[in-house]
Amino acid sequence: MKTKLTLPAFALALTVGFSGCDLQVDNLNEPDRARALAGPDDVETLIASSFLKVWEIGHYWNNSNFAFGHMASRHTATWGNMGMNDLGREPRESLPNSPSYRWAYVFEANWGDAYGGISGASDGIRAIEAGLEIGPGGERNARALALAAGNQAILSCLLALWYDQAFIVDETTDLSGELETVDYSGMFSYAMGKLDAAESQARASSFTLDDAWVNGNAWDNNQWADYLVSWKARCAANMPRTDAEAAGANWGQIISDAQNGIRDVVITGEDSSSDSPWFDGLKSLMQENNTWHRMHMDWVGMADQTGEYQDWLSIPTQQRTARKMSFGDDMRFPANENGAKSEVVSPSIASDGPRSKYNSTIIFRPERGTYRQSHYGDIRYDAYTLSCSFCFFGDMEHMTSQEMDHYVAEGHYRMGNFAGAAEIVNKTRMEAGLPPAPSNPTDAVPSNGTGECTPRKRYDVQGRCGNLRDAMWFEHFENVFNVFGGLEFWHGRRNDILPAGTALQLPLPAADLEVLQRDIYTFGGGEASSAGDPTPSVVPGSLDAALERVTFALERIREQQAAERRARDLVVR
Repeated sequence: MKTKLTLPAFALALTVGFSGCDLQVDNLNEPDRARALAGPDDVETLIASSFLKVWEIGHYWNNSNFAFGHMASRHTATWGNMGMNDLGREPRESLPNSPSYRWAYVFEANWGDAYGGISGASDGIRAIEAGLEIGPGGERNARALALAAGNQAILSCLLALWYDQAFIVDETTDLSGELETVDYSGMFSYAMGKLDAAESQARASSFTLDDAWVNGNAWDNNQWADYLVSWKARCAANMPRTDAEAAGANWGQIISDAQNGIRDVVITGEDSSSDSPWFDGLKSLMQENNTWHRMHMDWVGMADQTGEYQDWLSIPTQQRTARKMSFGDDMRFPANENGAKSEVVSPSIASDGPRSKYNSTIIFRPERGTYRQSHYGDIRYDAYTLSCSFCFFGDMEHMTSQEMDHYVAEGHYRMGNFAGAAEIVNKTRMEAGLPPAPSNPTDAVPSNGTGECTPRKRYDVQGRCGNLRDAMWFEHFENVFNVFGGLEFWHGRRNDILPAGTALQLPLPAADLEVLQRDIYTFGGGEASSAGDPTPSVVPGSLDAALERVTFALERIREQQAAERRARDLVVR
């Protein structure tokens, strides 16, 4: 559908996002183009600031990150903030895409940030192409152009990852004409072409980035190009909306990009109380166990060895409550003592503490669903979270070699190289104390001497031991937590393991649709663009397995009867 937008209107929309703008009134809170492009240093600063929009989309809290982490059933909370209560509710409901929705930034923030960054980069490129020289004789022009092109490409990719459709915009766009949205696959193709071109442009230049632009990283031109290569892997691996779409992805190219790009990116965090933009809302809040975060039972239950998770699954959703579990040989999970922490396992550059801990208290509101309550929480970024009281500084991961390795593992699996997938999956499994997963994709992961195995199949009331693919999913979920917003959701989306009815993508924000004079639409809740039922099929088991399940059920009944007797005794006394 084509939309007619005048130059001033669309320029304003690109600067701040369409949402919330009266297109007939100047936005006095934003610098106009003339002031923003007042001189060479201003243009360079404008281009450099476009990377901040990449950072904000991936690491801030006031956007889609918290709600979609909950929708992936990796993180859980009941708070209304960030849309977590509404979007994490089960059974899933359609996304509340309305301009009056209190947490409308869930829909609007990534859209506005992406187009704000694209606008800044595009304006900078136009100024340079019109003859502006940055530095004596334009000696810094190549650096500015390479940075701008790369940021345009990454932000275009993020639009394709999050939204069902978007506008293709760069410095060549005629803003006085009619613009047409393209669907996410068209946006993805455009973004990948831009990433290819931006990589080539960087490699053909010679420069060093100012270390404040990708904070703490004074990369040369080839390192910036390598970073774009890693974005090609991240973008292509996470683009599919379903397992069927993922089967058609170019996994050979994804493997190559994941292996040959930059492997670890750490940004230097600064004291956010001084208004520095370099802070990470995921690592400061979405693993903070006292208020904002716990592990979802559908996640931690895959490591449970007691049968509690299977019992939890077997009762109606609204009757489920937090359970105490034990985790066998997996050292990434804690003992059931208040404050008990797991071991330090598979540390990364900026995550070198224990992985998780047990909390005796339940912090979430029961009337919003006891099925969202949990005793267990991630603490891998506690060194960052606890750096000081709500100011947060220190190293912050933005990409990790573990993330890239798991794209390689998934690529091997999908291309039939099961031994190659198992080799990568087993690295972190064995570091956690687990036996290696088999390279035969139909074999179950090994059990220890007491019959314990990790992982068990997700959502499986029978508690069956998982196979190589289940182990690959488990290790991927475990090792990308809070690295960059969306990774857990996109992983669950392309593998068809999101809860039934979960929206697979964001619609265009309602406020923008009103400005564009389009009908407001949404996704999820079993309607358009909703996840199917991920529950594994229940299959007849052996007599021994059936008897084992009966024994477990009888033990649960006896425990409940004993509890009822104790309660009656207390009443009598």
